[in-house]
Amino acid sequence: MSWLCAFSSLIMKRKIIQIGFLIILLLVIYVRISHEKSKPLKETRLALGTFVTIDIQGKNRQNREIIDSVFSIIQIYEKQFSLTYPKSETNRINNSENSILISEDMQDILTISNQISNETEGAFDITVGKIINLYDFVDEVMPTQAEIDSALVYVGYKKISCIDSELFKDDPTIFIDLGGIAKGFIVDKAVAYLKEKGITNSAINAGGDLFVMQNPETDVWKVGIQHPRNPSALFGSVEVRDIAVVTSGDYEQFFMKDGKRIHHIIDPQTGFPSYNSISVTVIAPNTTIADALCTALFVMGPEKAIKLVNHKNDIEALIVFENNGELCYVFSNNFDKYKFTLIDSTAQFRKDIQ
Repeated sequence: MSWLCAFSSLIMKRKIIQIGFLIILLLVIYVRISHEKSKPLKETRLALGTFVTIDIQGKNRQNREIIDSVFSIIQIYEKQFSLTYPKSETNRINNSENSILISEDMQDILTISNQISNETEGAFDITVGKIINLYDFVDEVMPTQAEIDSALVYVGYKKISCIDSELFKDDPTIFIDLGGIAKGFIVDKAVAYLKEKGITNSAINAGGDLFVMQNPETDVWKVGIQHPRNPSALFGSVEVRDIAVVTSGDYEQFFMKDGKRIHHIIDPQTGFPSYNSISVTVIAPNTTIADALCTALFVMGPEKAIKLVNHKNDIEALIVFENNGELCYVFSNNFDKYKFTLIDSTAQFRKDIQ
């Protein structure tokens, strides 16, 4: 009897040990799964006609769901503003006669567009769409002077107006293109969603339209500025946080014709590509304004652009241009507060333009 009790006791101890090991194993698995779910997450997907990267550095178990939701939000707004979608609100405006009711988001984006157009004396103009449609950067088609002259009649930001929720066009054939501002607007909507979810350590980059929050490791983000003539190199870098950094250049969409670069940043006054600059970087409180200003400052040229930015307290800019075959650059008065580091040592700083 005592032998049987001892044997039963031994079996019981083994079971207890096995159960203990099993509990420990389950705890280890649970901890690992929890860690995986709460680790920082970075993902890149094709959206807005470019590659969009969402980088959440903070540990959050909902990071996967949050990133999926952000990309869904981006897609919703893309379908609203992009000319690629036949039923987009932008296309409905372009297909309307003289007036049409518009959404609150469209009102917001048109209000900001009008503000930038006024401040830059028309260097930024969303009605330039009729001109842009004449260019084909895939098949390398450039319009004739006669075609541009015919289209310029319908270009002018003052030819459209908004009263409450209704948009009016001076002519039914006026064609708007939000390509110079919509991407920034959509990034801001994505940033707003992240903040609503309590995300404080994150960055969103939509093909050069970047907004960064905080970085948990270094507090700031070191952002590289694309070299406008060497796609595999950087021109410089800045250190930023809780702010938008947008760079536009003549290297994004272009083709060469008779030794001249035909690119996508069109001067609304002439209907031809602007050659006053080759790259512009704007740092601003939000991506919408930074996006639109990038285009405007590019068209304005270094001297007028820097003069405008220097009168703004919350916006800084770096402009790269060519002068007699040399790469030159100039930046606004307080651009250096972002610890700008020049990487291309051959570029010449032009003090006389400030």
